[in-house]
Amino acid sequence: MLSNPIVLSLLISLIINVLVFIVAYRCQTDKLTDLTYSATFLLITLIFLLWIGDTSHPYRLLIAAMPVIWAVRLGSYLFKRVLTKGKDHRFDEMRPIWWRFGSFWIIQGVSVWVILLPVVVALSATKAQLDEAFLSRSLPIGVAIFFFGLLMETIADAQKFKFRTTPGNEGKFMAEGLFSVVRFPNYAGEILVWLGVFIACIPALEGLEWATVISPVWITGLLLGLSGIPMLEKSNEEKYGHLPSFQQYRASTAKLIPGIY
Repeated sequence: MLSNPIVLSLLISLIINVLVFIVAYRCQTDKLTDLTYSATFLLITLIFLLWIGDTSHPYRLLIAAMPVIWAVRLGSYLFKRVLTKGKDHRFDEMRPIWWRFGSFWIIQGVSVWVILLPVVVALSATKAQLDEAFLSRSLPIGVAIFFFGLLMETIADAQKFKFRTTPGNEGKFMAEGLFSVVRFPNYAGEILVWLGVFIACIPALEGLEWATVISPVWITGLLLGLSGIPMLEKSNEEKYGHLPSFQQYRASTAKLIPGIY
């Protein structure tokens, strides 16, 4: 069972998140949550790069570099943010209840596993598959989409963090920079990141491995329908819903794609 890369990556993801959950619950802290999310991507990717297969193949290095760069960037930003805020209010109701708090960590572990599936499969490919994949047309396309998405979410996060930490902006909503174009540019960038990763992994996929398309579908579903936009929409409405300027901003500005959605 452990020789199966898909099963192995699931076990690693769950073990990491369960172990850190125990610490987070005992200490009643949110400072480990987002950091663990990013670190799990990083650790699984490095495990499959360094201990499974050829560590010097250029295709494997490119595929591994994308989630590693993304994880380091996002993890450092989120950790800095939670240190500044002190805690994450999303967990206020579930943090004291072990099974509710634990359920979140299990879902987080499963989500990391699902999102990283194309990378795990690509890094586990045979040398012949890797050689062919490195010369494919979809590789540069996927890498370009990845870096465009990474740049978008990096800029959006930096703009929002600066806005939130600037004195005098308390009680104001963010509608500057990329947020003047769409309401959730960081989420748009996140979706593009994992779409790009999947496209780059396509030449290494065969048969049922194409089911790893669930990766960009999963992250899109999470952000559009569960833990992303719906939660922020509710929070923003509670904070700024009484402001006519916010209602106008929400009515005139698309969520992710200008003029479409």
